[in-house]
Amino acid sequence: MRCPKCQFDHPLQTTECLKCGIIFARYLEVLSAAKPASVEEPVVQTRVLSPNAPLPFRNDALWEFKYRIFALPSALVVARLVARSPLGMLAMVLHESGHAITAWLTGRWAVPLLWVTMHGEERSWWLVLAVTSAIMYWGFLAWQSQRRGLLCAAGAMLIVQLIFLRLPAGASIVFGGDAGAFVLGTVLMATFYVPRESAIYKSWGLRWGLLAIGAISFMQVFLVWSGPIEDIPFGEIEGVNLSDPSLLTTVYGWSVTQLVDRYMRLATVCLVILAGMYVWGLVSAYRETRGTRTHTDG
Repeated sequence: MRCPKCQFDHPLQTTECLKCGIIFARYLEVLSAAKPASVEEPVVQTRVLSPNAPLPFRNDALWEFKYRIFALPSALVVARLVARSPLGMLAMVLHESGHAITAWLTGRWAVPLLWVTMHGEERSWWLVLAVTSAIMYWGFLAWQSQRRGLLCAAGAMLIVQLIFLRLPAGASIVFGGDAGAFVLGTVLMATFYVPRESAIYKSWGLRWGLLAIGAISFMQVFLVWSGPIEDIPFGEIEGVNLSDPSLLTTVYGWSVTQLVDRYMRLATVCLVILAGMYVWGLVSAYRETRGTRTHTDG
């Protein structure tokens, strides 16, 4: 071993120099404490990046901004073109789900199938309690994870449940078919704006797939109620029952004008919500491209 001070070469491993007498461990500690400032630990600074900064994060943010410009309008335009094709049958899934969810909110059991939804006629307060508990638990999880959007959604669902408990259940369940296609289609399209850390955002196919399904389902129903009255499916579904429009007009006494007006009012509310989501999505994505990032200077 060679002494770090006097360079005397020791034939044996020792703890101190046999020539100058320094203790190796203490001498090295002094050397370490006297390191020049040029080898200090890196300093972390926060800088505002220019829009043209060639960083992966900047590129991702710019692409996300471009996606949000075109995604929702393009989805609705394409859905308008394919809604009358066999792809329009996607709306049936949301339609029957709308019947079932409406029944649950009124306290009736319901089982959605492809062409029909079976549901009970009598209200079960046990089911009402179960649905209320499920919504409140959802709100608790949202509060615990500090997700204000989901917490507001849970609060809105409780209000909707209270409203449905006071409405005539039969007409509400029937109306909830196409109404569900509007609302659930809007929800699916809104998932395009979920946070970056969510599983939907990280899954490319799921994110764009939900947008497409929501747009096609929404537009298929929208074309029915915004088109000519003769295109409204009045009549009887073979082997099932009267169609929803026929039930609402002949059994529950709604006029055709009321029927069309109520569906179109709901569609308008959904479109206003989508427009708000679109603007918010553009603003938040643009801010992200102009945001700050923390990096390390060596």
